[in-house]
Amino acid sequence: MEAKEINVLVVDDEDDVLQFVSYNLRKEGINVHTATDGGMCLKLADEVLPDLILLDVMMPNMDGIEVCQRLREKPQFANTL
Repeated sequence: MEAKEINVLVVDDEDDVLQFVSYNLRKEGINVHTATDGGMCLKLADEVLPDLILLDVMMPNMDGIEVCQRLREKPQFANTL
C-alpha cells in the first residue's frame, strides 16, 4: 500500500517562522505550502486542499481566528486539521 502524500499549509506573517517550520516539515518528507496573510491562506487552501493548516493567530488585516472561521464554513475543509 502506497503512503498518502501529506500537504501542510503554514500561515504566518513572520518569514523566519515560515522558514523554520517549513524546513523541518520538508525534512520529514511533507509537502509544504506557505502563506503570509489570511487572504493568501484562503486562496491557497482552495487550490491545494491541505490535510493540515498551521495558522498564526496574530496577523495583520485578517487574523487567524477569522481565517479559521471562513475555512470552517467551506465543506471541503470539514476534515482539515
